[in-house]
Amino acid sequence: MAGGLLGHQMGGGNGKAALTVLGALGGAFAGNEVEKTARATTEYEVQVRMEDGSVRTVRQSQPIAAGTHVRVNNGSLSVASN
Repeated sequence: MAGGLLGHQMGGGNGKAALTVLGALGGAFAGNEVEKTARATTEYEVQVRMEDGSVRTVRQSQPIAAGTHVRVNNGSLSVASN
């Protein structure tokens, strides 16, 4: 929206219309990029070898070091106290 307003302030006639459209498109693109960054989250896929030898994959927002003994409870991990 702001890009369109800025483009509208420049030029005259057909040039003014073209700059308005270009400004609006540029503003939309910039807004989309900002939105992608603002919503970006990191998700880790952790593979857990269970006591029976099977492997389960759990997605979580926090990393966990390889070799750490964990418990799987309702699809989330917690560090196991030995």
